[in-house]
Amino acid sequence: MNNSVITMILVCSAVTLLPRILPYFASSYLSRLPKFIRKCMMLLPVSALGALIFPLALTDFGSEWYAGLLGVASAFIASYFKLPMIVSILIALAVTSCAIIFI
Repeated sequence: MNNSVITMILVCSAVTLLPRILPYFASSYLSRLPKFIRKCMMLLPVSALGALIFPLALTDFGSEWYAGLLGVASAFIASYFKLPMIVSILIALAVTSCAIIFI
């Protein structure tokens, strides 16, 4: 393998890891930060995950893009009502599967 390829893989993995691990190490400093920045730091892993998942939910199903959108919408609604994460995931899977099968 070329050194530039290995370097690129290491840099990409560090850039991907940084938003996920930064809130963990910054948790001791969160109490000294302004409220808005504290909230942003707490939501950073969720927003990074959402940015990775949402585009795939619309493009992964090809011509049945609406199934992914219905799954995301159902997970959002379940999360809005503060259901446990596993319940939100199971509801999203069920809605997506039903949309593919029946629509």
